[in-house]
Amino acid sequence: IQLNAEQADWKDDTDDKSDDQELEAHYLYMAELQQVSPDDDDSGPIFDTEPEQKVQNDDHYDVFAIECQHPEQSESVHKTYLIEQDAHNVLIESVDMNYDSEQIDQNEDDADLAEERELLASLIAKLKYEIDESKNRNTLLETSNKVLVEKLKSEIADFRNKNKSLTEANNKLFETIDLLYADFKKSKVELKRRDSIEYATEMELECAKVKGAFYTYKEES
Repeated sequence: IQLNAEQADWKDDTDDKSDDQELEAHYLYMAELQQVSPDDDDSGPIFDTEPEQKVQNDDHYDVFAIECQHPEQSESVHKTYLIEQDAHNVLIESVDMNYDSEQIDQNEDDADLAEERELLASLIAKLKYEIDESKNRNTLLETSNKVLVEKLKSEIADFRNKNKSLTEANNKLFETIDLLYADFKKSKVELKRRDSIEYATEMELECAKVKGAFYTYKEES
C-alpha cells in the first residue's frame, strides 16, 4: 500500500517514537540492574562502584549476558517491548485499514460521480434531441400555417368577388322586380279602366265608327 506524504511522515514519527521507547526501556533495564542511589553532592544519580567497575572491566559485557543473569527482569522488559511493538503494529494496521477504507470510500465516490456524470450527459443529450425535435415540429407548423394563411386569403378574396357578383345580380334582380311591379300596377289600372262603363261605351262608339266606315267603303265599291 502506497502512503501519501502526510501518512509517511506520521509513520516515520511513529517509528522514531518506537525506537525512543525501546531505548528508554533499555535504560530502565540498566537502572534496575545497577541499583541507582542518590548522591548528596550531585543532583544526578550515581551507580554503585562495583557494578560500574564490573561493567568497565568486562570486555564481553552485553545485554544478552545480563539478560541471562536476570531472566525475570529481561522477560518483563521483553514483554514490555513486545506489547509496545504490537501496539505499534496495530497502529500501523489501523492506519492502513483507515487508508484502505478512505480509498474505498474515495473509489465509491468517484464511481458515483462518474455515474452521475454519465446520467447528466444522457439527460443533456436527450434534452438536446427533444429541443431539436421541437424546433423541427415548429418549423413544419410554421410552414403549414403559412400555407393555410395563403389559402385562407385566397378563399376570402374569392368570397369577396363572389359576394360582389351576387350583390350586382341582386341589384339587377331588384331593378327587374321594380320594373315588373310597375308594369303590374299599370296593367291593374288598365284592367280596372276596361271594366268600367265608360270604357265599354267608348269601345261601342269605336266599333260603330269602324262599322260605318266599312259599310261606306263597301257601297262606294
